[in-house]
Amino acid sequence: MSPARGWGLALGLLLLAPAGSGAADTPVAAAAAPFAGAFDGAPVELWSVSLPGRQASGLHTELGGPAIHGRYIYVGAAAADALFVLERHSGRLVRRIDTAAPVQAQPIVADGVLYVADSAGTVSAWAVDPAGEGGLGRAPIWSRGGSAPVLAPVTLHEDAVLVSNVDDVVYGLDRATGELRWRHAHKPDVGRSTRLKLYGAGAPLVVSAEGGAFEAIVGFSDGTLASLDGRSGVVRWQRRVGEGQYPDIIGGGALIGTDVVVAGYSEPLVAVHRASRNVRWRLDVGGAFAPVVAGGQGAAPDLAAAGPNHRFVFHGGSDGVVRCVDGRTGALVWQWDSGTTSSMTRPVPTPAGLLVGAAAGGLALLDAATGAPRWQWAPPFLPSGFAGALAVDGRQAVMVTNAGNIISFVVPEPKPAWVAGDGLFDRTATR
Repeated sequence: MSPARGWGLALGLLLLAPAGSGAADTPVAAAAAPFAGAFDGAPVELWSVSLPGRQASGLHTELGGPAIHGRYIYVGAAAADALFVLERHSGRLVRRIDTAAPVQAQPIVADGVLYVADSAGTVSAWAVDPAGEGGLGRAPIWSRGGSAPVLAPVTLHEDAVLVSNVDDVVYGLDRATGELRWRHAHKPDVGRSTRLKLYGAGAPLVVSAEGGAFEAIVGFSDGTLASLDGRSGVVRWQRRVGEGQYPDIIGGGALIGTDVVVAGYSEPLVAVHRASRNVRWRLDVGGAFAPVVAGGQGAAPDLAAAGPNHRFVFHGGSDGVVRCVDGRTGALVWQWDSGTTSSMTRPVPTPAGLLVGAAAGGLALLDAATGAPRWQWAPPFLPSGFAGALAVDGRQAVMVTNAGNIISFVVPEPKPAWVAGDGLFDRTATR
């Protein structure tokens, strides 16, 4: 077994296991495409197909979340050294792009470029070309090799591409050329050398400053949260926040005012004040994905009563529970237990609620104000849940199961109601 696939199995077994038995999402840019509209109701299954290429055998994990752009879906597979381009309406394979190792980081599309990172550490940039095969150019704009698997999506900021790999290394690339600008290798706490380490890394979180400066906030395997100068990689500050058997910060963080909210895999979920590095609040729960921060008005009507500037944290825990937390105090607003005791994906906010999956379970659409499930779906074979990021674009949601399938759900379009008017049938209403 190659090292690139060995780490996948190791992390997969952990994500599927109960949290006590002891991974950036970054939003994908949208484009004019099929299934226009809003994900504002209960979806129906449109299609389900096996991931192309060689199939993994036995229990395994598919960490590669898909990216949706234009007419296509871009996705990797744990057992294939390739990026696959699928047609959105049917899941039909349109193109295969060979890579140095499996693509298990969610691709990112922004400003007419697709960014792909694989498990050999290679990062490449492809021009989005609607007239090209699979919506891409014939060859990458640039490609840069690496030394360790990249499991988190890259982070883009102005002219920079920020990358984090499983060896506790973060580096910055030139967005136009792929040239290396800086590299920071974190030295983990020596006490971690005798413990198990998760093969994961969170996407860097960018905080802009005046004059074009910015900081990259990143987490490491020993539970350290650090702020790096985005232009040079110089450490500004660092603080140990992760605890427990697996303090690894593999999910990245989220901003909430002057704080960053982040979780160790085992525990805790904390809000850290960036200027003082003090912990404002904490919950003794962990997670494998970055939390989601939303204002009351953008979350749900009942939460909007708290005011337009109030913020809430939605977090999928490594214990199988999704929580809504008051961003100011850390008080628990509601929680929903999936009953799986397995790691939950990052909740995806939609007009219909929060879409979330379990590593050893199914999917759920939760009311953002109460946590009550509005819709649920269970895979036909367990354990075959979801360890990678879920993608939503328009009325379509796409995700990859640990059984090696990619599934598309779509919110049906409103159907016209035909009513009588002046002796003629007029299409004047929907239902």
